[in-house]
Amino acid sequence: MDKINSKNVINFIAKYSIYCITLLFMIICAIVNNRFLTLENLTNILRQISVYALLAFAESVCIISGNLDLAAASTLIFAGCSSIFVYVSSGSLLLAAIVAILLGMLINLVSGSIVAFLDVPPFVATLGMQMAVRGACYVLTGGATIINTGENFRAIGQGYIGPIPNPIIIMIVCAIIFWILLDRTRLGRNFYALGGNREAARASGISIRKYIILSYLVAGAFTGLAGIVFSSRINAGAPNGATGYEGQGIAASVIGGIGFAGGTGNAFGAVIGAIVIGIINNILNLMGVDSYVQQIINGLVIIVAVALDTFTRSRRTS
Repeated sequence: MDKINSKNVINFIAKYSIYCITLLFMIICAIVNNRFLTLENLTNILRQISVYALLAFAESVCIISGNLDLAAASTLIFAGCSSIFVYVSSGSLLLAAIVAILLGMLINLVSGSIVAFLDVPPFVATLGMQMAVRGACYVLTGGATIINTGENFRAIGQGYIGPIPNPIIIMIVCAIIFWILLDRTRLGRNFYALGGNREAARASGISIRKYIILSYLVAGAFTGLAGIVFSSRINAGAPNGATGYEGQGIAASVIGGIGFAGGTGNAFGAVIGAIVIGIINNILNLMGVDSYVQQIINGLVIIVAVALDTFTRSRRTS
């Protein structure tokens, strides 16, 4: 009985602790600052987390399949800066978005191939790609921020369809696509199998190399789209931008229940994790917390999220 009760407590902590803590923060902030629960501020939170959510989808695909992408932020920036050049040359937002997505997939194809064919650990492979792609972005832009974005480039990140900001619409559409991919397709099921037990997946006929590469390709598509949304939101191409965003994507995934060891989690959890990150950041801003202190808190959130996942996973299997 004690063992059963202990496991029930562990499972409850794993699923709901971060939500309880966030709810407590929200109650405190609503009392301290009456602007927090306004429609304008809540809409602003959703707009701000759009990039985090897209990165959470990307990281979730990798983590569920037993991989990792530390190059996501660098890929995001490279895709975003490249999309500006495409838009300035062509005047087509659609073409710029397609190029950003394809570049994200191309970069991740390289990362996935290194992991799949050279047996380099994902951490090492994507850490190297993180530095290489960021360097390529500085070469692409000459180290300077791109401020000539062309007319209406900001429409993707700053525009509206009716009363709803475009980034929120993009996030919702991508969340639906992500859910269908994970829960309703053979591809998604094989990602879970790959992350849950690689040897069992191989024994069942799943091509390990193929699905490692496919997981990185899917992640690259979300990352590339996040790149053009990010650059459009700030209406610039910043080669030094989005620093640490891969950590936010990983944190959102793990907070939302995507098991860091792979094979567990769902699309809804990635969205919830991104919302939790956005609420925490918004609360800190409304309370006037210094930006440097916010970095410390965000770093601690990532550590706590991964540590909590590791602890609860070990307790379930003991």
